[in-house]
Amino acid sequence: MNFFSKKNNPDDDENRLRLQKLVDKTKKVEAPTGWEKETFAIGGLHSVGFSKKIPEMLLVVSSQGRGLIDCSKLELIGRDYDDSWEWMNSYELWTIGIGELSAEKILIGGIDGGGLPFSNKYGDSIQFMATQWPIIDLIFEPHYKSLYKENETKDCFRIFHDYELKAYGFSYDGNYFITATSSEVNIYKKAKN
Repeated sequence: MNFFSKKNNPDDDENRLRLQKLVDKTKKVEAPTGWEKETFAIGGLHSVGFSKKIPEMLLVVSSQGRGLIDCSKLELIGRDYDDSWEWMNSYELWTIGIGELSAEKILIGGIDGGGLPFSNKYGDSIQFMATQWPIIDLIFEPHYKSLYKENETKDCFRIFHDYELKAYGFSYDGNYFITATSSEVNIYKKAKN
């Protein structure tokens, strides 16, 4: 008996198409309503992580070392070119910060696994969809809305449509979220009311 053979199950195709129709009904946007976006080019991005102590600080690990981005100002505020990797634990998925975060172990998500929160305290969440593999869609679901509820799909936003994704998720205070590939990190900042 071959456990690894793939039989074309019509129910699987039907479900995939149903999910793709939901994804297609979302609004394709650069940034969801109420958020602003800034993109930072990062060569050889490895992983990212938000500080728990200073939630607007994002640590970016790349092949050239570490960078520190202040998401409240949407600007790079620190850089470390130490590429020894002695400051990182790829198995426990943390790295030591730099600058204001030099005494903090930052939990990371990226090439080695790990992750960031997929929802925030405001009821916003990010849904990962791969109905057209290898293309990945990230759907931003605002304020407890759900992609899976057909009457709410139109209120959700497609913020990512690409084949390469290293990490995504929210800061611990929920005021920022990111999407990251091997060459850039997109930072989304919640607009002030």
